[in-house]
Amino acid sequence: MTKESSENRLRVLVVDDHLLLAETVLMALSQNDQIDVQAVASIDAALAKIAETGRFDVVLLDYSMPGTDGLTSLGKMVAANGKGVAIFSGLATPNVVERALSLGAMGFIPKTLPLKSLESAVRMIAEGEVFVPYNYVLQVMGKDDPGATLKPRERQVLALVCEGAQNKEIAHELNLSEVIVKADVKSICRKLGVRNRTEAALLARAEGLC
Repeated sequence: MTKESSENRLRVLVVDDHLLLAETVLMALSQNDQIDVQAVASIDAALAKIAETGRFDVVLLDYSMPGTDGLTSLGKMVAANGKGVAIFSGLATPNVVERALSLGAMGFIPKTLPLKSLESAVRMIAEGEVFVPYNYVLQVMGKDDPGATLKPRERQVLALVCEGAQNKEIAHELNLSEVIVKADVKSICRKLGVRNRTEAALLARAEGLC
């Protein structure tokens, strides 16, 4: 590859402590020889990489890495890299996405986005466009309160889930059957747009629902 063609490659940095996911993204984007993609597992490593090699066209920043404040980390990344920083997360509420965009993020790429769509999203962000999935806009962005559709009992169940209680313990505490609790947890996850009780608890804490 010539120096000129190397310089014309799209530079992408993945900041994510989930190594398996990061490697999957690396493999997917690396299939295009016009994209130079790298990955680091922490904010500090990302800032060091930018300082060492210069800004990236796109930075995919995991919003919920342990030990970090998502919005503070985003601010640092935007300050260091300038444009091209996008939230890359499986757990982002409408409020989080809105605040991220107001702080200079160039979009939100859910970790559930099909890999075949990831390259298109990355290119859009690199060209200065803001990317937010259309389905996300329709299904989630219109909900100001992620817990607005929760029934009173579901809120009680969610509060106990946040405390780490299992279905049997929740059933005993609320005088319900485990079958009902299981159904409530499933309904809570569906309404909050998360995959499991752990993500439901994380989201609930972030949004002040428990």
